[in-house]
This record gives sequence, C-alpha cells and structure tokens, in this order.
Amino acid sequence: MEKKNVLVCVTGQLSCERLIVAGARIAETSGGMVCVLHVARAGNRVLGYANEAEALEYLLSVSVAHGADMMVVKNDDVIGTIARQAREHNAGVLVAGRAADYKGWDMLDELKLRIPDVDFEIL
Repeated sequence: MEKKNVLVCVTGQLSCERLIVAGARIAETSGGMVCVLHVARAGNRVLGYANEAEALEYLLSVSVAHGADMMVVKNDDVIGTIARQAREHNAGVLVAGRAADYKGWDMLDELKLRIPDVDFEIL
C-alpha cells in the first residue's frame, strides 16, 4: 500500500472524534502522517458558540492521543484553506463528515473539484 498522509477536517463538535479516529487508522495503515484541521471564518470569533472551546480542546486531546497534529486556521475562504492545507501537508486522503440530511451539492463536492488527486473518506 502506498504511504498516504491524511488531513482530517473537523468542526467544533465532539462528534468529530470519529473522524480523527478514522483518519488515524488510515494513516497508520498506509504509514502516513495525520493532521487535523479546523477552519474558523475570519469574520467570526474562533470559538463561535458556547461549547466550542471545550470541544476543540477535547478534539486536540484526541488528536494527540492518535499521534496527530491539530491546527486551527482563521480564514473566510474555508474551501480554499482546506485545499491549500491538503496540498501543503501532501495529503493523499481527506477525511470529513457530511450532514445526515445531505441532499446535493456542498462544500465537499467543491473540494473534490479543487483537489482531484486527493482521495476522500466521507463519514
């Protein structure tokens, strides 16, 4: 199997733990590195709602426990920031979650167009 670095995209929700675990598993299997990314819009506070600080702190601890680096980037261009980080980290796989009520085109579809050489694991 080819060595693949993994970029895991998280929101400020505790449920993103499953994305980090999945990303770490993929990286371990392929011998790659894993990086966790949270993008906060520049116009908003980094910690946009009451429990987000606690959630991000928890996700950081999960990241560390799974050998991953975690970064928070503040930028209005969320899609561009994720694509740029995927390229900078030489990601072969991007792990992200999708809303259960997904009905059509969304940010992940746009990302697939911007970084077509990256495999997507959407949970």
